[in-house]
Amino acid sequence: MEYRTHERLTHRQNLMSTGLALFIAFALLLGYQYVSGRRQLSAELNTEAAIIGANCAAALVFNDRQAAQEILEATRLSPWILSGALYRADGKLLASVNDFRRLFPQQIGDADPSASVDAAEASLPIFNHLIAQQVFQDRAPVGTLMVVVTYESLYVKMLEYLVGMVAIGTLAFLLTQRFTAGLRRKMALTEEQLEQMALYDRITGLPNRRFFERELQRSTERIQREGKPGALLLMDVDDFKKVNDLCGHVAGDHLLFMITERLKKTLRPQDIIARVGGDEFAVILYDVGSPEKTAMVAESMITAMAAPFATTPVASHVGLSIGITMIPGDSDDPATLMRWSEMAMYVAKSEGKNGYQFFSEEINDKVHGELHIEADLRKALRQQGRGLWVAYQPQVDTHTRRLVGVEALMRWNNENGQAVSPGEFIPIAEKTGLITELGGWLLNRICEDLAALRADGIELPKISVNLSPRELREGKTIVDVVLQALKRFGEKVDHFQFEVTENALLADNGPEALNALRQAGFALAIDDFGSGYSSLGYLKRFQVSALKIDRQFIERLPDDEEDAVIVTAVIQMSIALGVKVVAEGVETEAQAEFLSRHGCDVLQGYLTGRPMPPNELASFLRAAERTGRAVSPP
Repeated sequence: MEYRTHERLTHRQNLMSTGLALFIAFALLLGYQYVSGRRQLSAELNTEAAIIGANCAAALVFNDRQAAQEILEATRLSPWILSGALYRADGKLLASVNDFRRLFPQQIGDADPSASVDAAEASLPIFNHLIAQQVFQDRAPVGTLMVVVTYESLYVKMLEYLVGMVAIGTLAFLLTQRFTAGLRRKMALTEEQLEQMALYDRITGLPNRRFFERELQRSTERIQREGKPGALLLMDVDDFKKVNDLCGHVAGDHLLFMITERLKKTLRPQDIIARVGGDEFAVILYDVGSPEKTAMVAESMITAMAAPFATTPVASHVGLSIGITMIPGDSDDPATLMRWSEMAMYVAKSEGKNGYQFFSEEINDKVHGELHIEADLRKALRQQGRGLWVAYQPQVDTHTRRLVGVEALMRWNNENGQAVSPGEFIPIAEKTGLITELGGWLLNRICEDLAALRADGIELPKISVNLSPRELREGKTIVDVVLQALKRFGEKVDHFQFEVTENALLADNGPEALNALRQAGFALAIDDFGSGYSSLGYLKRFQVSALKIDRQFIERLPDDEEDAVIVTAVIQMSIALGVKVVAEGVETEAQAEFLSRHGCDVLQGYLTGRPMPPNELASFLRAAERTGRAVSPP
């Protein structure tokens, strides 16, 4: 509506500007024609008056009134001369013609007749003019001729010229308007298309982020003015990237359109929905009433995604992670609302996806805390890993308690010297992509520590290193990085075992990376087995060397019957497959005895040794050898 009003106003202004320009052009042309015509007519009339005066010279010399009268009578034939008078050299009137208005005096000044001329001309009508012409005979003045001329024909001509110009201008204007009307329609259509492209999404037909931000500003003002609470919902499509990768971008675009249609059915006509990113949507709910009703809308949106989407070559399943802020309960600033909704959305995604999360101060504190950790971690990596170190936890044979390896675990003390839990900074590094740089630093530090331990007379049999799903996305590239680091430090491939979680097996490029690791000679272990998703097919395909039973199944052994059954089943399956079993989180002798009795191969936990830096590990191994609790391998 605003656009149409602006268009009409612009069109009216253009018409006024064109009309004014034509008026000025016509006025200038008419003025030029008038000045030019009057100058030409004046010259012609003066010439005619001079001829008449020359003809009257003899009559003036001989004071022949009759001859003078006859000559003046001949002026009636001129269309411009209305009347005339002939004066002798002494200023007395000799003859006159058509002097109905008594314009010509009986006597004019013989020395300066201009005063008489001015007096006579002052009484003339508007279109008439008096010409006074001295008459000479042999270069001697013998009298004066006065004639009254009319410029009426000039004004008639000007009027005709004006009418012609107006007619031509009107015709030209109408033709131009008709010609440009089509152009204006095309321009309006083009402008509408440009506006559509600038403010609307091509794939879904929804308003885009630019349009939505403008509407959010208006909506917050309206909500404040009307006093009826509203809500902002920011949502991200879960697993959309997998659909794009599996089915292609055309199918992905079609999926976005189908998602849009389903979302529209959950909303009212007065609500606003927009596509604000690649797979992100935003909704403004008016007069929603309460957070409970907002939650009902969010749940209906999530439910609407439950049915599979008809994409080719296979049907697609996606969910929604929704972040919610209340207006004006949380804020009435559009930028703040968007930022807080995004925070809440990421929390919803991190807590399992396909859910919704209201913004809260706890979320704000958590997100800011994560940002602070991320900034400090980046700074530590820029400073060659300042504050970062590697802890090594012993892994021992269940029966002999001899050391069979260690697991290298990342640790970090921040600038204040405070230890930051791996449970805090590892997920942040994973989410931000810092985990790849962190993994590179870890591998180099492990090689340096191994060299230091070796110089101290300690040779570790095997080192287990965790690989994150983000690192596996690198495919064969991550394997090349690992091999280059080992080659630089002179370490052997068969000393290293890489641990991956069950979920990491499903990561993009994960199978490619794992195959490359096996081909390079590295051993593979499944970490936290039983807490995620895996299959026997993966164990066979990647020739897994070990399964690490998650600590949640170990901590209640041997008293919890269900955990005992699960652990026993995993051990028996591993024995059948020829895969070693490592139990994590072993803290009591009762747990160790149960695991040993059922065939577990390796123990790892506080019972056999806590994670410790390299120097403490060396002291621990020497002390264990002296006391007989564990013996270093030869």
